[in-house]
Amino acid sequence: MAKTRPKIPPKTRIAKTNIAHGFRTTIPKDIRKAYSVKQGMQVVWYDKNGEIRIYFRKPVKSIRELKGSIRGGRDLSKVSAEELIDREYNL
Repeated sequence: MAKTRPKIPPKTRIAKTNIAHGFRTTIPKDIRKAYSVKQGMQVVWYDKNGEIRIYFRKPVKSIRELKGSIRGGRDLSKVSAEELIDREYNL
């Protein structure tokens, strides 16, 4: 009996990379193209309930650059980092 591969939904991308010296890895070319990943972007590794998600985003400006750009709003000093990440990525 021949082995059958599991069916993968059409928009699912799967890629394998190796972990190099210093725990470095490469983002596969098709993933870089699909998500317009550019040098200097941040890679956010999010581990929640044993599921790891990876997000790409442009670097955040420094606090000094942001000074005065936000008026009012919620006091974020009382919000957990996990809650902020959940909100940012609609988790």
